[in-house]
Amino acid sequence: MDYYGTYPLNPGIIRKYTPPFSNSQYCTPPCKQILPLNPTLKLGYWEFLSPALLGATGALFLSLFSDSDHVADRFGETLFKLFIVWYAIGASVAASFAVTDVIVRSKAPHDRLLYSIGGVLVSVILLFNAEYLLLYRFFPSSFKGDVGDNFWTQLFSFLYLSITSIATGNLGDIMPENLTARALIATEMAFYLFTMAIAIQLLLARLN
Repeated sequence: MDYYGTYPLNPGIIRKYTPPFSNSQYCTPPCKQILPLNPTLKLGYWEFLSPALLGATGALFLSLFSDSDHVADRFGETLFKLFIVWYAIGASVAASFAVTDVIVRSKAPHDRLLYSIGGVLVSVILLFNAEYLLLYRFFPSSFKGDVGDNFWTQLFSFLYLSITSIATGNLGDIMPENLTARALIATEMAFYLFTMAIAIQLLLARLN
């Protein structure tokens, strides 16, 4: 049946509708937690140190299989060398931030600084040790000197080179022969000089 009259202003009166809340005008809508649109990523000691550790592991892995899998031939010699150098620079900068972070967060009596800074130095030494070895395994003409004729002897020789480069600026018995090797040694020495200088200044500021 069609209805042509006017509808009532409040149909709920006819249907005997009652609201579920007696005082609904005083109820507040439920609140939703507002999440930040761009959450900030906070990096700590191990996050800054992970590039050096991962780089050392990856370079050692590639060095073990350098005779059977010539990565440099696949990606190009120049690109391969650039990647080695730029990765070393990036990992060194991240390791510097790790030193800065641990000093800024440290509290008196600062008894854990020695272990934290020592861990950064060991990680960087292992990184450059692996990169020297990787460079030599793919390009033997990169270094001049007696580095050995097998993997383990070469690993120890470049560990020695990494330690002497970061401590004394190299003793001269293993010398770089191309620009890539010189860039790696210069990066390791620069890391030690600038990182230690920054660490000393920050530590003195914290003590004062």
